[in-house]
Amino acid sequence: MDKAFKVSFAKAQSVLNKFRYKPRKQWSNDDRVLFKLCNFAVLSRKRLNQILLSLDKLSKLSDKSHYKYNELDIKLLKELILERLDDCFKKFKHKISVIKESDLQKIKEHLNNIKNENLRLENEIKRLNFIIENFIKEKEIQEIGDVWEILNKKVAGSKTSHKKKLEEKLSFNQENVKEFIKKWNQGHTTVEITESFKKIGLDINKSKKKTYKI
Repeated sequence: MDKAFKVSFAKAQSVLNKFRYKPRKQWSNDDRVLFKLCNFAVLSRKRLNQILLSLDKLSKLSDKSHYKYNELDIKLLKELILERLDDCFKKFKHKISVIKESDLQKIKEHLNNIKNENLRLENEIKRLNFIIENFIKEKEIQEIGDVWEILNKKVAGSKTSHKKKLEEKLSFNQENVKEFIKKWNQGHTTVEITESFKKIGLDINKSKKKTYKI
């Protein structure tokens, strides 16, 4: 029989009444399990009703027209009942705990500690965010400075290279064009022709710089 089998109070009473007229020797294993389940359902309901009636009687102490008490007295009653209730449930060998007033105080303190810790972490996060934002801003400024420096170098380099290119640029006249076509027809490439013109120009510039004694 399934251990998770559940039975109502009325059905449990009906089953128990049938078992009364059946000798125990004739019970099968399923009959024994069913009897225990039904017996627990009936007896737990009866004993729970007795406990609830007792609590109702205890609650009548709240009438201050007949009794005098303070908050500490009520907390003491509560602690005694919960302590006995906790001991009672421990006998069932299941992890069932009863929260007492002292436990509530511990929970409250724990929640306060968590709240304070969260507040501390929030402040720490704000502080770190502030540091990170400042670091990023400083880094961006530095990067901007580096970029400007690189751009200035590139601009200066580009001016120099442009100047150099202008100096190296060939000035073709009618004679040079004829020479170009001639070499082209001979099978020379444009690079070879250009390099030859550069070499000629370089030799001319060097010869111009030479001085002769008279």
